[in-house]
Amino acid sequence: MPWMVFDVESIGLHGEGYAVAWVVVDSTGREFEARREACPPAEATGTETGRAWVRDHCPALPITRPNPQEVRREFWTAWLRWKDQGAALIADCGWPVEARFLAACVDDARPAVRGGRSVPESSREFTGPYPLHELASLLVGAKQDRWKKFARLPDELPEHDPLADVRLTVRQLLEVLRRT
Repeated sequence: MPWMVFDVESIGLHGEGYAVAWVVVDSTGREFEARREACPPAEATGTETGRAWVRDHCPALPITRPNPQEVRREFWTAWLRWKDQGAALIADCGWPVEARFLAACVDDARPAVRGGRSVPESSREFTGPYPLHELASLLVGAKQDRWKKFARLPDELPEHDPLADVRLTVRQLLEVLRRT
């Protein structure tokens, strides 16, 4: 089964996601895809506290999209392609950043009610990940310390680059899968 592992960077914990990355691997670690999408953080909504956190902790990322909606569109297109191939979606810890990002992906395609009339529901309503898997839960189930800080390998740096963060999650996921 392929695993689509993803990570989102947002304007604070509850702000809008401005960058996403994913790596698709099988249980042996064979990589099928690795990608990062990002827009300027200024285009995403969030608090001033969240913006300060991004400025202080997140590296500048190559800009590939003009706004968060386009970042989400690219991710959702990839998700549907991998879902059709049997992939399961997994985040390091799904709440709150990744869960809010996925909800925004669905909301982007939800039609507004105008003049008392609505259009049929979006197909995104039922194409999201179910369930959304979490590395954190797998670590707890494997009786491993969820909060342990892992030393990062060169391709897992810098921290808070979503592609580097995903690569760390992939390594941890593969270690858990090998032990079970």
